[in-house]
Amino acid sequence: MALIVGSLTEPGPSMKTYQVEEMAGETPVSRQTVTANSPWEAASIGTKKEVQARRDERLWVRVTEESSRSVYKYAFK
Repeated sequence: MALIVGSLTEPGPSMKTYQVEEMAGETPVSRQTVTANSPWEAASIGTKKEVQARRDERLWVRVTEESSRSVYKYAFK
């Protein structure tokens, strides 16, 4: 698999920067840098898909807030 790296959106006054990674198990298959108001919004922007809270799905989205290094986990709807 190829790792895809990119950057989306321009920062607004209260927006944060997130790394959005599409995951297959524990392997990242794509990565985007996204500026958004929330990690949920970043996951949707970065993947261009609707997301929901992750349970134990094999294909999922890892969102890391760059400033605090907080990690959020989502799955595709």
